[in-house]
Amino acid sequence: MIDLVGLALRKHARVEVINAIGNHDDHSSVMLSAFMEAFFHNEPRVHIHAAGPKFHYITHGRVLLGVTHGDTVKPAQLGGVMAADQGEAWGLAEHRHWLTGHIHHSSKLELPGCTVESFRTLASRDAWATAAGYRAGRDMVAIVYDKGFGEVERYRCDIRLARSG
Repeated sequence: MIDLVGLALRKHARVEVINAIGNHDDHSSVMLSAFMEAFFHNEPRVHIHAAGPKFHYITHGRVLLGVTHGDTVKPAQLGGVMAADQGEAWGLAEHRHWLTGHIHHSSKLELPGCTVESFRTLASRDAWATAAGYRAGRDMVAIVYDKGFGEVERYRCDIRLARSG
């Protein structure tokens, strides 16, 4: 994580880190955020979001992003959660998106006023997931949001490609 933030600082004026608490790592997310905050405490360009809240928000021009693991609320409810939690930012934003995990497969839901997108996992299947029949692929997605136009680019890296090089 430290290396990833360092690489991001080479290109970006500000880096925000969210370790969203999930249903499998409530303690490690808090620990990782505390460690990252201590490590970067003298770097004003890095903001580590507190790990306690289940919902995180970032405003980037006319873009409002919400981040949550997704284990405590149904995707269809997230638009209302964002509007209630971030009323002023919601009103100013033209592009509103939720980024979630939890279900470990790709899905995108278009709601009135915002989209909710879930992503695949990077983690390998454990014995429980294998026995339960889960077979989702593993990848990472980078999305570029322009302050005025919203999403302008998207990059996907399959974990098999990352391991081969």
